[in-house]
Amino acid sequence: MKNPIMNNTELNNHVNYTHDNHDNIVKTVDLREDTTNTLELLAERPQVQIERFIKDNIKLSKKIISQTVNVPVTLNQEVLVIEHVFTQPSASHDNLVSVVTNNVNVPQLMVNGQAITLGDTPIEIPLLQQTAKVNIETIVAEKVQLMTQNVSHETQIPVTLRHEELVTEKVEHDEPTVLATTHIAPEEVNLVSK
Repeated sequence: MKNPIMNNTELNNHVNYTHDNHDNIVKTVDLREDTTNTLELLAERPQVQIERFIKDNIKLSKKIISQTVNVPVTLNQEVLVIEHVFTQPSASHDNLVSVVTNNVNVPQLMVNGQAITLGDTPIEIPLLQQTAKVNIETIVAEKVQLMTQNVSHETQIPVTLRHEELVTEKVEHDEPTVLATTHIAPEEVNLVSK
């Protein structure tokens, strides 16, 4: 950044500029030739310039996550129940005749060409049976709204400012400089005698 103090200082023929040990501009003015008798002391002031730039980019994407869940389903079926009830022959009331046989024929039932023995336990033959089919439906689970907003915060930026101060010094010349010569006529000179 250019120094405005150095750039804005006007150079006159009767003004001399030098630099001291601290790199300050020393302005020497010959007041005998300066008719305005005015010095401009310059100062720096901060000018803030705010720049907007892209700091980060955000990439948004969707991914599919799969998981296996167990869905409880109650299924019903219709069965044919076959029960065999054994009956004892009724005994005669006179107890005169009693028939005892050791060869008891066990009843059997043919189902799909297979012989099933009827016993004390009932036989169940499924007639109707329910099955479950799971269909997957896609619904909106969440809605995400995307927006940007401006968030302001204050920060302190240190800035070094310079200004000019008036320094007055007496400059001694080794040899006096004659600025003007005035001639006085002899008749205008009054001699005083003692």
